[in-house]
Amino acid sequence: MPIVTDVVFDVGRVLIDFSYTRFITTLRQQGAECCGIEEFLERVDLIGYEHGEVSSREFLEQVNGLLKERLPEAELIAAWNDLFTPIRAMLQLAGALKSHCGVYLLSNTSELHWRHIQQAYGLDKICHDRLASYEVGVMKPAPEIFAAACGRFDLCPETSVFVDDLEDNVRAAVACGWHGIWHRSFAVTRAELELLTGVAL
Repeated sequence: MPIVTDVVFDVGRVLIDFSYTRFITTLRQQGAECCGIEEFLERVDLIGYEHGEVSSREFLEQVNGLLKERLPEAELIAAWNDLFTPIRAMLQLAGALKSHCGVYLLSNTSELHWRHIQQAYGLDKICHDRLASYEVGVMKPAPEIFAAACGRFDLCPETSVFVDDLEDNVRAAVACGWHGIWHRSFAVTRAELELLTGVAL
């Protein structure tokens, strides 16, 4: 008998990789005095944005405020969304699981990024439902986001597993009664999922 009937994946660096390099380059080309992502994050309220406390329009205005040469909104959104690369093996694995058990996505992210990656990578095809931090006003590893996921996805923690690349987030899920997989490689994660779900992947 499988131990787990529902699998919840983090998105960033599990299903889709990301890098701020191109985005920071664009900011510098527009006259921003940003040395890197750390300085950028000190000057904009990304945490507030990913909590849903700051609107997309307000966040974009904060970013444009860093630039000597402001960008039109459409160009700024395109630059902000130009971070992502699909991890195809993991996306395929999630899709393969979907016909055998519940597959869901739970991500700390913002409105613009969430909309973009759903459209760009067809996330609806590899999962049954998905939830982003900005929609519920709380981020991993806070226990409230796991409670929100249980409510949204109708999950029982004892038969659910959470897969994340950050150990703190996995530990938080386990503390809430879930199973957890700390994702560090495709092969290890696949083997652990096969063991927990009883599905050959």
